[in-house]
Amino acid sequence: MLPRMLQSIEILQLPGTELETFLMKQAEENGALRLEGGGGLLHGTYSPEASERKNAWLERQEAPGRGLLEALQEQLSWLDVSTEDAPWVRLVVECLDDRGYLSLSDEALQEHAEERGLEGGLTRLGRAIALVQQKLEPRGIGGRSLVEALLLQLDPKEEDYELLCRLLEEFLDDLARNKLPAVARSLGVSMERLDALMRRLRQLHPAPAAGMGGAAPPPITPEVIVERSEEGFRVRIDNSGLPTVSIDPDFRALAKTKGAHGAKPDEVQRYMRNKLDRARWIVEALEQRKRTLQRVATHVFGRQQRFLDNGPGALVPLSMGEVADALSIHPSTVSRAVAGKYTETPYGVFPLRDFFPVAAAGSVAGAVRDDAREAVRAIVAGEDPGQPFSDDVIVKAMGERGFKVARRTVAKYRKELSIPSSYRRRRYAS
Repeated sequence: MLPRMLQSIEILQLPGTELETFLMKQAEENGALRLEGGGGLLHGTYSPEASERKNAWLERQEAPGRGLLEALQEQLSWLDVSTEDAPWVRLVVECLDDRGYLSLSDEALQEHAEERGLEGGLTRLGRAIALVQQKLEPRGIGGRSLVEALLLQLDPKEEDYELLCRLLEEFLDDLARNKLPAVARSLGVSMERLDALMRRLRQLHPAPAAGMGGAAPPPITPEVIVERSEEGFRVRIDNSGLPTVSIDPDFRALAKTKGAHGAKPDEVQRYMRNKLDRARWIVEALEQRKRTLQRVATHVFGRQQRFLDNGPGALVPLSMGEVADALSIHPSTVSRAVAGKYTETPYGVFPLRDFFPVAAAGSVAGAVRDDAREAVRAIVAGEDPGQPFSDDVIVKAMGERGFKVARRTVAKYRKELSIPSSYRRRRYAS
């Protein structure tokens, strides 16, 4: 496939939060791409009309993992630290922020040490900081600033160690402003070599402790919105949480200027034209993604009118192949369009893929798997909390409703619905 086709496929199948991360990374690598706004998906901004189903989903998520402090203290237990140094090292670890930075000054750390009655002064403090920076994982922990945290993650044995250090210490501002030809000239390297050095820098983590603090998963942010209107129901795509993406006009003008920046103008212009082409592909792929998602979602909810009128128990069988045939596109395009996407409906927030139900094995004519699951939910909702139904009783009740299912199928549906076993559902009178 052509690179731009591969780019389009990749962007189509990315969920919203991953797409925002992808765009941010592309903008860092490509000065021709300009992002404005955004941040809503990664930072948890979503509609205030959060449904009960969305809240229930969040409540079902696993509890956050252990925190940064606990993880680092466990590592310390493995190290051979002297009795004199150990309390100083614990002090340093406890003063790290959520990013893993040691942002307090030596004077502030000394004050904390005095409050704990620690002795040894700056000598002990320096040894403790060095131990944290050199022995604890992930690398970069204990850096006093962004630059130091990144420098700590480099290996002095790397072939390009000196150049990488110079980039971090001398040229971060120039890199942020996309003054790449000037940086390459100052370092005495080609644009291709600078690209390789920047790829290595992107492997470093600006917040080395990110993810160790046990943060909760980001809330679901639906991209497909189905809402009631005077005509019935309206389907729209909401990308308000994503940044606006465009071609940087200054970069475009600079790419057209012949002999820009003096040295090796042909090489520089080829480099800039390549970046400009790739930026255009991303802008075009984003527009195509939105159009495709709109077409697929509109057709899906046109077919799922029963759901819109009556709720979750009224889904009708629908395959991706049927949608693909109706829209004259490939089934894989439909699959990529719905992958990881969520839709907000009058009945709650659902994965878009849920609107492609297949018939439940052994069910009555016209019933689908989701009908069977909703039947299990309704049966459990009507039980006596003091004497909850066993799975065998639920199987019989399902049969009375026209669903011929096995006990293991009921257990599977309970798990999908986050309904615990009858033993765990029992409530005793106080």
